[in-house]
Amino acid sequence: MSISFFKKINYSACNEDSESERKALCLTTEDTALCITGSGSRALDLLIDSPKKIISVDFNATQNYLLELKIAAYKSLNYSEFRSFIGLDESAERPIFYNKLSLHLTSGAKKYWDEHFVLIQNGVLYCGTWELLLRKMLKWAFLRRKKMKTLMESATLEIQKKYWKTHWNDGLWQFFLKLICNKFLWTKIVREPGALLIPRKFDVYVYMNDRLNFLANNHLLRTNHFANLLFCGAYRTDCILPIHLQEEHFNTIKNQVHKIEMITDSLLNILENNQIINQVSAFSLSDFSSYSNVTTYNEIWNRITMNSKPGTKFCERHFLVKRNPEKENQSIIRNYELEIKLSDEDCTALYTFCAGGILGIRNQVSYIHKSKKKLIPDT
Repeated sequence: MSISFFKKINYSACNEDSESERKALCLTTEDTALCITGSGSRALDLLIDSPKKIISVDFNATQNYLLELKIAAYKSLNYSEFRSFIGLDESAERPIFYNKLSLHLTSGAKKYWDEHFVLIQNGVLYCGTWELLLRKMLKWAFLRRKKMKTLMESATLEIQKKYWKTHWNDGLWQFFLKLICNKFLWTKIVREPGALLIPRKFDVYVYMNDRLNFLANNHLLRTNHFANLLFCGAYRTDCILPIHLQEEHFNTIKNQVHKIEMITDSLLNILENNQIINQVSAFSLSDFSSYSNVTTYNEIWNRITMNSKPGTKFCERHFLVKRNPEKENQSIIRNYELEIKLSDEDCTALYTFCAGGILGIRNQVSYIHKSKKKLIPDT
């Protein structure tokens, strides 16, 4: 796996929909949740339900530095200043805001941001590798700029569906989609380590085409924050922002950011620490299967089930690497009906889900149960 991939900020905006994790985990004030840091969006979004604690882990120290910066911004700034600093609004005052909030940074994080001050000046919201790649691809798509504008300004879902079918989903779009789904691009050009784990028989183009068609036919793109990133490269005015960026939730998060504990280490190592795991009653595992071979993946789940109390809840996303952890561990109880619901309602539309509880939860939480329906085929 590429070492350089874990020494830079790869994700800076919200490329997932935390409403799905909130529905799956149903956090209470008694819950301690462990989540993958990534852009930091998940840890911040989960604070909306006022859990006891959030343990945010990432193997990549720079992703934790990004979350630490965002937490410091919540602590130090009001909402208007926060928007300007983070990059939602244009601002020349970011250096001033940084001087104010840097007092809340650890020495490691401050050193990193001092050395990468240009990211602060530009606004960190779109500084990740993934976000920059999206913007480059949008430049390649200049021939469709007019169509993209019309698509993203559709007033209703019905208007959007008709336009997608009659004007957007044509041969040029299919060619572009095949181009960006090419594994050579991801393994040799982008150097995305997770691309190496995609099964050879898995047709990325067919999957992406199906899911993007679903997105366009079931979600209004104009207000969808993921679609705004995908088709515009930024959150526009009409966009419904990710939870942690919404003004109505700003003070709720601001008053709870002290509940977030960041750990820089591999998930496998963290799961060996009983002092940490004994606290956890909910796991938000994002898409860790994309970066774990089968052996590592199974070992992670084995440690989760071995060390977790009965009743522990979990929600895992699957993108292009689909797994079935319950095959190797019968104490994993998946809620297939919930997974289908999450996949249908998640505003990204690209993910499938593995959600439920560790054996014993069926006696404590009524929504966890086995179902004969499966969201994805066995892989």
